[in-house]
Amino acid sequence: MIEILSSVDFWKFSAPLFGAILAWFLNEWRKRIWEQYQRKEESYKELIRCLKGFYVGVPNSQELKSEFLNKLNKCWLYCPDEVILNGYAFLDTVHASNTQNHQTKEDAMGKFVASIRKDLLSRKLVRKTSLCSKDFKHLGAQ
Repeated sequence: MIEILSSVDFWKFSAPLFGAILAWFLNEWRKRIWEQYQRKEESYKELIRCLKGFYVGVPNSQELKSEFLNKLNKCWLYCPDEVILNGYAFLDTVHASNTQNHQTKEDAMGKFVASIRKDLLSRKLVRKTSLCSKDFKHLGAQ
């Protein structure tokens, strides 16, 4: 066995094979990251588009609000905790519209959009979370 492992012919065959296997794994890892990034980008675009439903006087605002809530629920599948929590914080300011001023809502929306931007710029896969089942909110459009 030592004789085979130390032969030049073995290494002429093995070294390129190991290199090709390593290159294949790296390529698949990069593809996975790219596909998740594209999926996130499309979903985040839709979330931001649906934010228009929270402005006064926008046609189809109930439909946009409902879409926003559905998209935010789907964020539990792939988004970091910060995006989800900022999304819920924004919805809390909208829900408390009688007691909150316009600037507070705008700040919450800005923080939400900034967390989306931060996630997209990081290009990292979400590997762990500190959220648990009690953090999930099933909200309806009002």
